[in-house]
Amino acid sequence: MYLLPKCVDELKYSDFWESMEEPSLKKFLDFRLKENDLKDRDTEHRQYKTELEIIQSYHGKNSEIGAKAKSLLKQFKNDKSSDQINHFWNIQLKRKNILAELKLLEDKCKLLDKEQNELENQICLEQTKHILDATKKTVGQGLFLQKSIVKRFEKRILDTEQQIVEVETLTGFQTPIRHVTPKDDEETGTSIYDTSPTHIRKRPEPNPFFVSSQGTKRGRDVEEEEDDEYNADQTIIGGKSTDWIVNGVHIRECLTQYQLDKNPPKTKSEYYDIIFFNSNDKDGFLSTLDESIVEQMRNDIRRKEEKTKDNIEQDIKIFLDNIIDRDIKNTKEKLKQQKEQHIASFEKVFALEFVSHMIKLMENVNWLTEPMSEGTYIVNVLAPILSEFFTKNKEYWCVSYGETCLMASARDRNSNKADDERRSNGKKIDTIISLREEDKEFSVTEVSGPPMKNDWAHFKGDRMKIAKMLKTLMNQFAELNPSSDITLIRLYGLQSYLNELTIYEFQLKYTEIYTMEIILTFPLPKTWADMAKAHKTVTGLLEYERLLFESMETIKDFMWSKGGPKKMTTRMINSPPKSVEKTKCTVTTKKTKSTATTKKNKSTITAKKTKKARI
Repeated sequence: MYLLPKCVDELKYSDFWESMEEPSLKKFLDFRLKENDLKDRDTEHRQYKTELEIIQSYHGKNSEIGAKAKSLLKQFKNDKSSDQINHFWNIQLKRKNILAELKLLEDKCKLLDKEQNELENQICLEQTKHILDATKKTVGQGLFLQKSIVKRFEKRILDTEQQIVEVETLTGFQTPIRHVTPKDDEETGTSIYDTSPTHIRKRPEPNPFFVSSQGTKRGRDVEEEEDDEYNADQTIIGGKSTDWIVNGVHIRECLTQYQLDKNPPKTKSEYYDIIFFNSNDKDGFLSTLDESIVEQMRNDIRRKEEKTKDNIEQDIKIFLDNIIDRDIKNTKEKLKQQKEQHIASFEKVFALEFVSHMIKLMENVNWLTEPMSEGTYIVNVLAPILSEFFTKNKEYWCVSYGETCLMASARDRNSNKADDERRSNGKKIDTIISLREEDKEFSVTEVSGPPMKNDWAHFKGDRMKIAKMLKTLMNQFAELNPSSDITLIRLYGLQSYLNELTIYEFQLKYTEIYTMEIILTFPLPKTWADMAKAHKTVTGLLEYERLLFESMETIKDFMWSKGGPKKMTTRMINSPPKSVEKTKCTVTTKKTKSTATTKKNKSTITAKKTKKARI
């Protein structure tokens, strides 16, 4: 039905009336059911009648639309009590009862899971207490044995030095005094890299006899690390280091303190030294900062807005408005006419291909409203769309679809394995985009479940997966050219969830802090009525292509840079809590070497004094 604009604005469900040439009460109820917002019988019938009255009032009884609305109002009295409508509502009642029973079963399952977890925690607690008691006893015995061995060793050294002095006294031969210097000692721990960290983060010593649920979980996380991205728990240090200070607040120090206080799990970005900026910033590390500081942080990392973006969106909107019609057949005819004109603009060609692909998906049977697996969605929906600009840039890029492996992750994981050991693949990703000439991955895409399935946990898990993969890629580039400036690089990831696409930007702009921010979200049409806003989807996809091209340019600038006075260190530090162990080990080693040197000097002085006394 062709409705007046004012009438469309007044109607609550204008999409139904505009897309339906022969509306009826049954079709209206089917539409409401498909929208997953069906109310009770009286409410829906009343709304249907109200909308017909609105259409009649705006178009008049004498017009074709008004006459049709009047006829439908007369039929409404008979339709609402017809067998077809009664059957529809009986099915909905049964459906409601089934959903209620399923909800009850889910609640029972959750209760059983809770009881089982409590029982497992109790068993784990008892086992932990037993292990702690045994550990305390073993540690005490070990310390006593260590002290005994040290005393025997010191006594043996003193006896040996005494014998040397006696021999020198009898023979008259004097052993040259050896001046102990750091070069004479064992290796001084010189790093193989250009520079070493300028500071060691101060962290409290952990209590070996204190066990908490978080600590136990972190231990399990570390054990599971081998099955995850090898390089994601490594953080770049050195290079063009710029401390992030906002309104007098040192962001890196605040993040470190947050990691110590909260002990974030591996499901949180803070575990990997990544600050994630979402739409509300109500959780995680950012929730501990003032809103003014968070806003300034956003401004610090935000890229400059392109002035041409609005112009492109407006041009695409005008172009598509002249093609897309409420009738798919009319749209196909207009599409054919446009293709015959041999358009030179890639943006317009891409828009035409997008509309053509949507027609294939929605004509006769709409695939986008039917159950579809994640793999089917990638092959039939997403891949044909993205391949348009991958084909355009095939000279520079190559793309792999469908749970492929990230080679940067595999290289890092396998780098420490011998040739005869089993080498594993990297973490699997739905789509990986690589630079053809350099043969290096630089962007990833994740499809978070089937498009009709609401699974928030899956969405958050894939979002974390994207963050870890982008960090792995960033670290890969840092190792390839350690003398360059890593702040040049911007990486991008794409996520699809519930027919909506989100673009993430990933950077390492400040010292030891990776940032990931949502920079654009746009919908994918699900019904033909959604095609009225197709220009937003086309513009969003073109923006994604432009960002990927800019990312490629930043990587090339980075790879060809010869560096400056400040060279980037390729030494990587582990994210908490591994860095604590590494730091402790380093400090302990230096302390031990220093103690040994002091003891040698003391022994030499004692021997001199003894010899002089005898003379």
